[in-house]
Amino acid sequence: MSSIYNKSSLVLIPSGTKTSKVYSQKPTNGDGDFTFTRASAATRVNASGNIEKETGNLMPYSNNFSQWSPKAGVFTQGVADPNGGSTAWSWTAQNTDPYLYLNPSVTGVVTLSIWAKGVGSSIGKNFVLVSSGSSPTAYSHTLTSEWVRYESYFNCTSPVQFGFEIPNPAVAGDVVHIYGAQLNYGTIATDYIETTTAAVYGGITDNTPRLDYTDSSCPALLLEPQRTNLILHSEYFGGWGQINTINTANALISPEGVQNANKLIAASGVNNNVINQQISAGTYTASVFAKKGEFEGLFIGSGPTGAFFNLNTYAYRTHYQSAPTSYKIEDYGNGWHRYSITFTISGNDSLYIGPNDNVSNTLGVTGNNSNGIYIYGATLEVATYPTSYIPTYGSSVSRVVDACSKTGVSSLIGQTEGTMFMDADFKNNAGDQTILISSSGFNDYVFIQMNSSNVLEAGIVVNTVEVARIGVGKTSGIYKCAFSYANNDFVFYVNGVKVGTDSSGSMSGFTADFINLNHNNKGYSLNNYSLFKTRLSNEELAALTTI
Repeated sequence: MSSIYNKSSLVLIPSGTKTSKVYSQKPTNGDGDFTFTRASAATRVNASGNIEKETGNLMPYSNNFSQWSPKAGVFTQGVADPNGGSTAWSWTAQNTDPYLYLNPSVTGVVTLSIWAKGVGSSIGKNFVLVSSGSSPTAYSHTLTSEWVRYESYFNCTSPVQFGFEIPNPAVAGDVVHIYGAQLNYGTIATDYIETTTAAVYGGITDNTPRLDYTDSSCPALLLEPQRTNLILHSEYFGGWGQINTINTANALISPEGVQNANKLIAASGVNNNVINQQISAGTYTASVFAKKGEFEGLFIGSGPTGAFFNLNTYAYRTHYQSAPTSYKIEDYGNGWHRYSITFTISGNDSLYIGPNDNVSNTLGVTGNNSNGIYIYGATLEVATYPTSYIPTYGSSVSRVVDACSKTGVSSLIGQTEGTMFMDADFKNNAGDQTILISSSGFNDYVFIQMNSSNVLEAGIVVNTVEVARIGVGKTSGIYKCAFSYANNDFVFYVNGVKVGTDSSGSMSGFTADFINLNHNNKGYSLNNYSLFKTRLSNEELAALTTI
């Protein structure tokens, strides 16, 4: 294989990235580096096997409390902080109701957090995290003499003030040390990010390429279409409609690797036990991450269409009144699986999720206000297959298409002859998932794609005339494909097998200077992409594409 590698003009094995850039392994001078764009945040499975998403601190002046208002106290910076430095603040109360607020103008499910410790007379008193608006919410914590990161989550339907209080029995002169306020989306505090005048974001933010480790110790470049999660609360299930259910947030370690999974509990008695969100007519794919609890079954459905899954064996058990169009089960480790169904409804209805006893084919179980299952990350997409998880915290969220391309690379592309190779995971029923090299005007181009009829095919167009197209019937999955072209000599290999040839077609006048790795914006996962400026031998093509 090393001799084949030596013949390559461009090799992209996803490993090195930065914002808006995916680096190639060959050439090494930057001439083969791709430009990447996605005007939204996204998620991926990281090298630890956990879902990774955008993080952020929405609270400005996270450790400059002189900028907060109103201030019922005296604030002095320079005391020892939790990290061994001296950037924490001493807060001395001036009356019996000292408080501290800011309004960052955010809505949704958010978690407010701060490090605090009591000093002297304040030890053992309450330290309160507050959101104040039309429906004030407050959570009390007991101050100790050690640094503790206190946190509470809030469901805010409109922008409110967030802050901290020391309520009665506070007296003037009480002292509390504070450090590092944070407001982030979700039901738990994420890693602290310091801010100054505005929010700061990290993780898989806008234009960050996603090196995804799903099902592999080696990353793939995740390229997906635009999708919208219509679920309003993907992690805070207390925000759903409740039918004889109880939801306990932060009950278990989730597929994120942090304790923010929900326990969906069946209320006492024998009832229908589901949470629901209203949806309109259409074709959807619904998914949720689930793990067994005291109950070992899961129901997902809408109207008469639904599926029962066995959370003990990670299998589809049976359908409700009507079977879904399709279903999918994906392993996320530690007993967590993502369960998806595709279905069509003709009128307004609801999406339902609930526990099942793995025996009955109804929406009810015998509940006791304690037993349930664990769930996380619900998604509803107008589509026929699921894409990567899109978090929501009170409203629907769209993830914009991943685009990855390279211009001005005629020197790396075989013109009168050449070979294009890709190792990719084509997604379910996406249709016309295309990787392309072309001229800037698309008069000349070479393509490999899984078309909408489930045919994996390759072809070439010269001066707007198609001179070759070779295909083989395939369903979604991982394929190594190589298409070689030369004058009157075209061949297509898939997974080590020659699937077709064409011995008639002129390459005269062909020119190409542009590469697009997601031309039709339908999406797939790319493990390897390579170009050669020669028509490789059939033996080399077989070796290159063998799984």
